[in-house]
Amino acid sequence: MEQPTRSLSPQKVLDVWEAGRQQHELDRALTLLAAAHPEVSRDELADLTIGERDAQLLQLRTLIFGGSADGTSQCPQCGERVEFSLDTHTLADAEQLAELARKIEVNGTCLRFRLPTSRDLAEAVTAPDHSRGVRRLIEQCVIKPRILEELSDEIVEALSDAMAKADPQAEIIISLGCPNCGKHWELLFDIAHFFWNEITAQAQRLVYEIDALARTYGWTEPEILALPAQRRRTYLEMLAA
Repeated sequence: MEQPTRSLSPQKVLDVWEAGRQQHELDRALTLLAAAHPEVSRDELADLTIGERDAQLLQLRTLIFGGSADGTSQCPQCGERVEFSLDTHTLADAEQLAELARKIEVNGTCLRFRLPTSRDLAEAVTAPDHSRGVRRLIEQCVIKPRILEELSDEIVEALSDAMAKADPQAEIIISLGCPNCGKHWELLFDIAHFFWNEITAQAQRLVYEIDALARTYGWTEPEILALPAQRRRTYLEMLAA
């Protein structure tokens, strides 16, 4: 997908939030990208590898909220709340391209595979548990040999590792340390989940601003959303004074 990512206007943020509230997280990610790429079909977006999808989400998130992202995690040992910061602009521009050679050999068996897409994840999440979901995902992405009726656990693990190496942006791992007990651990940063929470918070702020300014000044929603964000905050500060 070569089309440039476009930012979302306040009205688009509200539209995306309303559309995605009842959707699964996988569908929400596509809804966000569809709003930023109106010239690209949803089917095309669903065919992006997870790394490609997440790179696009990082670019869109940076356009809307800037390059700095602050998050929190809980220490698995003492429960301390640990804050962390990320530079999403750097993550989005990371030159970690998927490897062209997508094949591995395990115990004499040569397997070719493709990288997972949103369609594959949507099928995998219907599995009854995580381990079977991973297996289902891997099996869907094996191109050959189809003569294998069932992949061994060893092959599934090898394919999982190979896919992660071939599409490095599909898994962003953050190393964290607890200032309270000194525990160190790794956190999988899910940009789709993180970004959606930010969109939700932004949309709820916009709804509050619309309600407050419409009640006081009688302005319509389009009129309020057309105001620059700082101008809306100035009016709200006047109301609170």
